[in-house]
Amino acid sequence: MGQTIQLETADGQPFDVYTAGPQDATGAVMILHEWWGVMPHNRDWADRLADLGYRAIVVDLYDGRVTDEMEVASGWMREIDQTLADEKLKAALDYLETPGRTIVTYGCSFGGKESMQATLLAPDKVAATILAYCRMETDVEKLKTLQGPVLAIYAQQERNWPQKQEDFEVAMAFAGKDTQGVGYDAAHGFTNPTSPRYDAEADKAAWETIVRFLQLHLGGS
Repeated sequence: MGQTIQLETADGQPFDVYTAGPQDATGAVMILHEWWGVMPHNRDWADRLADLGYRAIVVDLYDGRVTDEMEVASGWMREIDQTLADEKLKAALDYLETPGRTIVTYGCSFGGKESMQATLLAPDKVAATILAYCRMETDVEKLKTLQGPVLAIYAQQERNWPQKQEDFEVAMAFAGKDTQGVGYDAAHGFTNPTSPRYDAEADKAAWETIVRFLQLHLGGS
């Protein structure tokens, strides 16, 4: 359904994004991949959102690198040039931004962290943020810059849940911002169909929650 195109950062660094959905859509979702790189299910998410009438893109922060080896993925995540990644995130938001369009960011695990990062880089351009089982931002001063709500999806089998959820919700409260927390009795990675931790039932429920959130903040079917 979609296609991969090349964008450039403000200083001319090229990077790829997978795009899907009507170019004149009034709602758009920017998807950030997990530490594996852009996987087929990330593109599938974009295609499914396109079916709902949204413009969706998957931003490649790894320059085409993909792996299914945990140690390799972990290394890539630790070694990422976040300054360059930030420039890609800003350029992708600029690409999505058109008059009358509302933008939401979304990601799981590493992608969830980058989803929040994208929003914090350009809070005036992002209407809402979705993140799942990721490292949570708890800096109240940063969270105060948010211009819209956050949907936080938690994997309740993670060792640091529910403390992770409590800490984030307290920080958001101090920042005076809205967050919706939804937890599922599943492990980290439960939305990734290639993971041994994949939980089809929890994934389906989480996706339905995401769609409802998007309908509330972007409109659409």
